[in-house]
Amino acid sequence: MSATNVNRRAKGEQTRNKILEAAIEVIAKLGVKGTTHRAVALQADTQLSLTTYYFKDIKELVREAISLSSSRFLAGSTNAWNAAFQLLDSYNATELRKASVKEDICAQLSRVSAKHLYNNIIHNSTLLAVEQVFLTETLYSNEIKELAEKHISGIVTPFTKLARYFNKIDPEVDAELGMIALTRIEYKYLSVPKDEVDIDDIERLVKRQLGYMMGLKRQ
Repeated sequence: MSATNVNRRAKGEQTRNKILEAAIEVIAKLGVKGTTHRAVALQADTQLSLTTYYFKDIKELVREAISLSSSRFLAGSTNAWNAAFQLLDSYNATELRKASVKEDICAQLSRVSAKHLYNNIIHNSTLLAVEQVFLTETLYSNEIKELAEKHISGIVTPFTKLARYFNKIDPEVDAELGMIALTRIEYKYLSVPKDEVDIDDIERLVKRQLGYMMGLKRQ
């Protein structure tokens, strides 16, 4: 393959990625129904013809943009979850039944979780907005519903793993409630000015939910 063809392909890939990035922004701002070729081209500051060239079907563009946004969002949680499981695995089963140990773990996990949620709210608000949009759009689109189900599964799986450390009977229930609670915290702050996002409030809310999952009595 000639250098010219390589450069042309690389430039084409850059343009395609630029359009996808713009589509993510448009979905966050205008929702799925407001995401048109023209709106994406305007956001990408590129020609409308290029947008339709790379994505003839707007549904394909929306689908790929949502998939990319979901992948980034889930990947961004990996470090926080790894830190949580590393902490939990440093204790044996007997220790994990002690209230004092669970109190200490709850405090540590609450700090880690609060920092992660705060980071999402401050730096990944677009991804959060896209998540909120496409979860709502599942009512109207089977294709988006499949993406949403995959996304939710990716979120709830580590919650279930966490719940199993403390609940051997129905950890899936605690996981579902935990996921809903922490997601609600993020959505709560989406409309709040970033300089007013209260990480201490986030930590209090997270600690209450984690305490419930661990079977700790309310103080």
